[in-house]
Amino acid sequence: MRNSKAASDIDRQIAARIRLARLETGMSQEKLAEALGITFQQVQKYEKGLNRISAGRLREISDTLGREVTWFFEEMPTFEAYPTLSKADLRMLKNLKALSPDTRRALDALLVSLNPDVATAE
Repeated sequence: MRNSKAASDIDRQIAARIRLARLETGMSQEKLAEALGITFQQVQKYEKGLNRISAGRLREISDTLGREVTWFFEEMPTFEAYPTLSKADLRMLKNLKALSPDTRRALDALLVSLNPDVATAE
C-alpha cells in the first residue's frame, strides 16, 4: 500500500516548478523561506519533492513568486503517466475544456439525462 504522505510524481513536478519560479525571480531559498515564515530547509525539502505541499502553502508560494497557482500544474506528465485514462478520455477532456462554460453545463445535463445514476459535479 502506498504511503499517502509520500510525494508523488505530481508533487515532484510541482517541486521542480517551484524551484524554477524561484530561480527565475532571483530569490534565494532563504528569502522565500522568510516570506513564507518557514525554514530554508523546509523550502529545500519542497523543492526536492521530499515533502508534499498543501494547497494553502502552494497558494502562498505562488503569491510570493508572482505566479498563478495553475502555472505549477502546467506541463504535467502525459497519458503514459496516467494509464487509467485512455487517450480518447484525455482527448475528450481537452475538447471539453475548450468549450464555453454554458456549453459544458449543457453537455453535463445531457450526460446526466442519459445516465441518471451518475451524480452531477455541482
